[in-house]
Amino acid sequence: MDNTTQIARRSLLRFLQESRFAERFPPRSPPPAIEAQVREIVRSWKLNIPENTHEKHLIVGVHFGYAAYQHTPYAVQIAVALFTFCATMFDSGVVDDMQALREFIPRFCAGQPQLHPILTQFIATVGALREFLPEYSANLVYPSMMSYANEELYCWKGANELTLQAESGSYIEYSRLKSGMPEPFIACIWPHTMCPDVGEYVQAFPEAILFVNYVNDLMSFYKEELEGDESSYVRRYSHVHGKNLEESVDDLIENIVRAVERVRKILGEGSAREAWEDFASGYVHFHLYCARYRLKEVVPEYF
Repeated sequence: MDNTTQIARRSLLRFLQESRFAERFPPRSPPPAIEAQVREIVRSWKLNIPENTHEKHLIVGVHFGYAAYQHTPYAVQIAVALFTFCATMFDSGVVDDMQALREFIPRFCAGQPQLHPILTQFIATVGALREFLPEYSANLVYPSMMSYANEELYCWKGANELTLQAESGSYIEYSRLKSGMPEPFIACIWPHTMCPDVGEYVQAFPEAILFVNYVNDLMSFYKEELEGDESSYVRRYSHVHGKNLEESVDDLIENIVRAVERVRKILGEGSAREAWEDFASGYVHFHLYCARYRLKEVVPEYF
């Protein structure tokens, strides 16, 4: 077993055992009706992209919408699946028209048509999420989308070539916040039909955001190392803080555990807390079993 696999395995086993989220994992596969409906809607968009590209992003969206939001109404799961489908295509470079990407935010703000059908549908899926959210949460989703698009565009233009300094610790956290688009995913934990009072959970938002971003970084570590990704969060954290990869991953787990503890204290007991626990376990479940992260190679006993 190579060093990367050893670090990934030790850290994942520690996290899964300490968090105990696996005790609440949903069934492995989503109901066929969810996939069928998402597939029908996406086909109606006529995106004109290759079938294999279309398919892999669709499956990611379906599994994420189901695993992390199984506690929510069926319509929320569909809306999250479609939003995730579009967001992952944006992130993976399916939209290869740089002019369309540069004009994405200005055109959105000006109410002008987008230059690529995926960008049009991306905006539409963000708007669809708002229908399920109370006013405060609903108003977070568009700013989050714009920050995400701006950070992605900057990365494509060469931000990964930045020479990080020892004082840049706050910058990598800021960049991670902007590139993760966490607010829509957090907001959908508590749709208004289930938790109409934002005051029940709003104080947990900052910690939930850390959880969403950091769990993704932990679960992505193995894949990113195999790909030689020098711009990953763990690599950047390691460089800025002068730590090796194992120490950096340990810090990451500590930050996740502390964020979870704070969320639980803030939410106390009740429906908002139960919704969080279902989301958090489903979020971990999705990353563990999603093929793109290759974690079957790391912790086969969970498969």
